[in-house]
Amino acid sequence: MTPDKRELVEESFFPGKYPNKNLTPIARAVAFLLWCARLERVEPPPMVRANKNKSKPDVEPASGKRSTLWFTRDTLGKAFALGGCAICNVVRAAERKSIHSFLYEGMMFPSVRQKFLAGGGFCLRHFWMAKEIEDEAWQTGGFGLAILCEDLARLASSGLAAVKAVDPSSRPSLFRRSEPEAFVPGHNCMFCQENRDKAQFLGETLEELSDEEEFAAPLEANGLCIPHGQVALQIWKDPAKRDRLFRQLEVRVAELGNDLREFIRKHDYQYRSEPRGPEQDSVLRSMRLFVGPDPCRAHKTETE
Repeated sequence: MTPDKRELVEESFFPGKYPNKNLTPIARAVAFLLWCARLERVEPPPMVRANKNKSKPDVEPASGKRSTLWFTRDTLGKAFALGGCAICNVVRAAERKSIHSFLYEGMMFPSVRQKFLAGGGFCLRHFWMAKEIEDEAWQTGGFGLAILCEDLARLASSGLAAVKAVDPSSRPSLFRRSEPEAFVPGHNCMFCQENRDKAQFLGETLEELSDEEEFAAPLEANGLCIPHGQVALQIWKDPAKRDRLFRQLEVRVAELGNDLREFIRKHDYQYRSEPRGPEQDSVLRSMRLFVGPDPCRAHKTETE
């Protein structure tokens, strides 16, 4: 894919281009709503047909799974066009959108705020991502995160007091000492759970689409990362599709292992003069295969 085409695909796929900071609040809100709609495509309702035979239903039954798709075939196609694991690409784009929506208005709903606090707030990854998104989208100097951090500070204070109240040198008694309710930041981050749910859903969807050439070819060429490949192997029901996916993953891991060994060998002083080959990016490919793409790459692409 040429750089121009890749930039066009990324611009249309990733919700990283937030409303302009210089817009008025109303204009920014309208721009945000239009921007949100880019990924949220609603599928058309079931086709209604004129049916003279009353023994058959007039409405063509639609698959419940397809009627509730969070991401359309168009979005999945764009995810494959970016290269690498398509599930990673979709989840990464969606998580930035979810955090933006949460900071924009979701955090003001009591039930959403309670869910956020019950999970210990943001995990490490999503805390810094939220800071980055807030700095890009609003000129508030961190006001939204300050509100959330104030709630987290109260939880941290309670957790510290609970831990302090337990004497570590006390002897065990007949009545087992209860474990203190320590505050663990991000122990059940709501956005991490959303990512897992979306990955599960997309894995199920890919099983349905994997027979179509539009999706089978890029899936064969790019494959899935190890975590999402294992998710797919756990939920795919068709034995032939599971075997095909397993072979694809097995081949990629074997090829990567060979490249890594060659990379290490050429760093030995005896072989440093040998010309470099495709093994030079094996470390980066390993990282993408094991944990997915760089979560900040979409932002870097826009600012470079």
